[in-house]
Amino acid sequence: MKLIKAVRGTKDIIEGTASKYSYIHRTAEDLFKSYGYSFIKTPIFEETDLFKRGIGEATDVVEKEMYTFIDKGDRSITLRPEGTASVVRAYLENKIYAKEEVSKFYYLGSMFRYERPQAGRQREFNQVGVEVLGESSPILDAEVIAMGYHFLEKLGITDLEVNINSVGGQESRKKYRQSLVDYLTPVKEELCEDCKRRLETNPLRVLDCKIDTCKKYTESAPSIIDSLSDEEREHYETVKKYLTLFGVPFVENPKLVRGLDYYSSTVYEIVTNKLGAQGTVLGGGRYDNLLKQLGDKEIPAFGFAAGIERIMMLLNEIPAENPDVYIAWLGEETLECTMKLTNDLRKAGLKVAVDFGARGMKGHMKKADKLGVNYVIIIGEDEMSKGVIVLKDFNARTQEEISIDEVINKIAK
Repeated sequence: MKLIKAVRGTKDIIEGTASKYSYIHRTAEDLFKSYGYSFIKTPIFEETDLFKRGIGEATDVVEKEMYTFIDKGDRSITLRPEGTASVVRAYLENKIYAKEEVSKFYYLGSMFRYERPQAGRQREFNQVGVEVLGESSPILDAEVIAMGYHFLEKLGITDLEVNINSVGGQESRKKYRQSLVDYLTPVKEELCEDCKRRLETNPLRVLDCKIDTCKKYTESAPSIIDSLSDEEREHYETVKKYLTLFGVPFVENPKLVRGLDYYSSTVYEIVTNKLGAQGTVLGGGRYDNLLKQLGDKEIPAFGFAAGIERIMMLLNEIPAENPDVYIAWLGEETLECTMKLTNDLRKAGLKVAVDFGARGMKGHMKKADKLGVNYVIIIGEDEMSKGVIVLKDFNARTQEEISIDEVINKIAK
């Protein structure tokens, strides 16, 4: 019988990668909660129009990468390719804007894009992200960028570079779009096929092309900063000021536009040189127009998303998730006592490992050493008859005999 394998572009998160995934999740949750964010979970699929209207029909995501199908109710459904549009839909549908002035959410889960699988980029991939809705201050922009940077620092990731830019509002982009089209039209035939099409539908995306020929022709392209209004320029300058105040080093990158149409004003990416072409680890920006597009609400918003698979590639050693205690039981008569003690220790908050099959003392010690526990509890028939256990402290290299009732207070912290 042929073995069924995972579909191309998907991967199991198991063993070492599962430990890294869990560590990233815990670190994100702890940090984001300290900034006042609450967890949100949205459905894994949505109506296709949500992403067409939100992300933009001229983007690569919508044009080429979405997993879209017709369900049994004859509805067009899409597996979510990113998290922001879904969070905004949930925010609008549940009228959260009427309940609180500013909403701060974080999320974590699977996204789906039909791309050529490669290191750090799968067709099912995982993201952790944050969204803030209802706040227009440029200080918030800087704070969220700083939070993303500190999140990666807490994970032990170094050699990071923060790239920032401003893509302005609708009028500024309209003005810049024309300048860019005028600049690139004379060399249009030298551009890649995708960029020839982008020049007609979404010229700013030409700046994001990774093909060397296109990069050569955009090196001297006009800067979008020159098209910003005075108010937009002041916003951008304030973002930079507070990034410095928050201790976040950054580089201004006038070619940075991000790949989704809903961005306006501040955009940014945190990149590393350790992943080759897939160097972006975290990115986002301001999307004040998205809530207007999806719900006719004038509500400002800002956020970011980070690829968990790419973060896992950058992690080295992570804190061990070893059990605290291993219980070595000797003789069938001790099994019930062992299981009760195991249950009591777990209720006290300890991580306890125990085998259901009988082992000799040598086998127990070998298993305990492999697990890297702090303590081993030994329960033999003699010990049980006296109401005691032997407690071995692997860190202090000590051993003592204490009562079963005392052991929880002895090792629970």
